Amino acid sequence: MLALLGTLVGTSACRRKTNGPEQPPLRLGEVTVRVEGEDTSANDAHLAERLRAQFQTSGLITAAPDGGDSIPVVRMVGRIATENVEAGGKGLCRAAVILAIATRPSDAPGALNEEITAAGEEKFEVTPTTDRRALAAKLGERTAADLLGSFLRRTRLRWAPPAEVHAALAADAATPLREEAIRQVGARHLADEAPRLLALLDDADEATRDAALGALIALRDKRAVTKLTRDRSLRDRHEMLKIMDAISQIGGEEAAEYLSFVAESHEDAELRQAASDARARLQRHADAGR
Repeated sequence: MLALLGTLVGTSACRRKTNGPEQPPLRLGEVTVRVEGEDTSANDAHLAERLRAQFQTSGLITAAPDGGDSIPVVRMVGRIATENVEAGGKGLCRAAVILAIATRPSDAPGALNEEITAAGEEKFEVTPTTDRRALAAKLGERTAADLLGSFLRRTRLRWAPPAEVHAALAADAATPLREEAIRQVGARHLADEAPRLLALLDDADEATRDAALGALIALRDKRAVTKLTRDRSLRDRHEMLKIMDAISQIGGEEAAEYLSFVAESHEDAELRQAASDARARLQRHADAGR
């Protein structure tokens, strides 16, 4: 069972009108789940039905099959493994989940093609009345439902109205939903969210900072150049390399001046060369734009 858990973890409603991008229609096809593990009483069909209901109420699925077979079909296959480990009157229930989501045809507009994974665990007291099988069943079901729910909420942001993207972006903590909101700001060019992205350049989480920077590059917001070149230490090589690449893509006079300064005066030869290369890229982009 431990080997199976390791394998699993390591493997990587009606449509409504919004002022977001037009959402392509998708039909929901077969949803199947296989639960493995001697310590679970989970019902495969019951769990599959719960996950199907999440799809149907997500806002991503067309309610009626208008257009018949011409509408792409989304199918999902799930696999769940559970086990219970006990020692000294204490127990630990573990669950690992893989959900493989695929659309046919795979290149259809709005197609969902992704394999998502999650692991969950729950401690329990070992008593004469402990129902280990029920514990494992509940944990497996909860982990699968949470995993699919997170995926569906993130995917909805592709077509959600700007206000919904803004709400996800405003979260205080780094979450997959906020990360997706940052990406959508860049992908959908939601320029009104630039001030929030600029603030996130100072976030404690590096992945968040990088995502915000990527979105600002997509927006070509020159305020990012000012913030990055004034707030970052010239001795932080890791950050410097990212900054120089970013501002070479955003462009502008301030970016060119900063890259020239680093290329001509920085004590680190590698950074001088990187700045020179970035300055050349910036110039090529400027020439192409003219």
